[in-house]
Amino acid sequence: MHRHLTTSALALLLCAASATQAASPVASYGFGNSLAAQQAGAPALVAIDQLGVNGFEQASVGGSLQTVYRWAGNGANSSQQGGLSLDTTGLLTDPDSYSLALRFEFSSLAATGGGWRRIVDTQGRQSDNGLYVAPDPYWLHLVQAAESSGAKITNGSTVFTTPGFHDLFLSVADTGAGQQVRVWLDGRLEIDAGATTFGLSSGSGNPGGLLVFFADNLAAGAQQEYASGRIASLALYDGALSPSAVPEPAPAALLAAGLAALAWRRRRAATLTCP
Repeated sequence: MHRHLTTSALALLLCAASATQAASPVASYGFGNSLAAQQAGAPALVAIDQLGVNGFEQASVGGSLQTVYRWAGNGANSSQQGGLSLDTTGLLTDPDSYSLALRFEFSSLAATGGGWRRIVDTQGRQSDNGLYVAPDPYWLHLVQAAESSGAKITNGSTVFTTPGFHDLFLSVADTGAGQQVRVWLDGRLEIDAGATTFGLSSGSGNPGGLLVFFADNLAAGAQQEYASGRIASLALYDGALSPSAVPEPAPAALLAAGLAALAWRRRRAATLTCP
C-alpha cells in the first residue's frame, strides 16, 4: 500500500477543496440546539414564536438521527404563526443575487389559508409574494403580485409529500431588471421564472434585507397560508448558484488526508491546475 498521496491524487484533493471553498455559505445553520450561525460574525436566526412553542427535538433525517428545530403556531392568526427570520444585511455582494439551501419538512397539511403553505418570504411579511406549497396537487408555487390584483403564479410539477424531509434549493439571479428565480426540489428543477420581488434590496421592496421562513404575511391579503414543521439545515450563499455547485462535505478521513498533503506540499500545490 502506498503511504503517500500521488501528485495526481493531491491535485484532485486540492481542486475539490477549491470547488468547495468557492461554494462555501456566508451563513449556515445546523440546528444543534442553537440558532447561531456556523460562521464567525454571521447573524443568528431569529425565532418567530409568539406562542412559545418552537423548540429543538430529535428526528430521523436521511436515515440518521439528528437534532432539528420545530416551528409551530396558529395558522388562523398570522401574528401567532411560527417560523424563522434571517437578516442578510452585509452578507451578500449583491442583495438581489443569492442562493438558499434548506432541508425541512411540513408536519401536516395546512388547516387554514385554503391549504397553501408558505416556505420563503422576501418582503418582510408585508406581501403575499413568495414561495409556497400549493394544495392538491401539492406542487411548489412561486407567487408574484397580490392575489387581489391577479397573481402571477409559476408552479412546479413534483408532488411535495407530507410529512418527510425535503431538500429545497432556491437560486436568485439579478438580471438588472428584476430577478431570475430557479427552484429545485430534491435535486429536480421545478421552477425557472422571472420575478421582481425576490431580491433583498430596497429596489425589490425589502430595504431590511430580511428573509422569512414558513410564517405567512402580516399585511396584504391571504395571511393564513401556513403549516408547522421541522427544519434540519439552512444555508445562504453569495450569488446565484445551482445545487451541483454546493457539494456535500468530504468524508473526515479524506479531508484530513487533504489537509496533511496540503501542508506537506504547499509550494507544489500553488502550481497545480484544476482540469
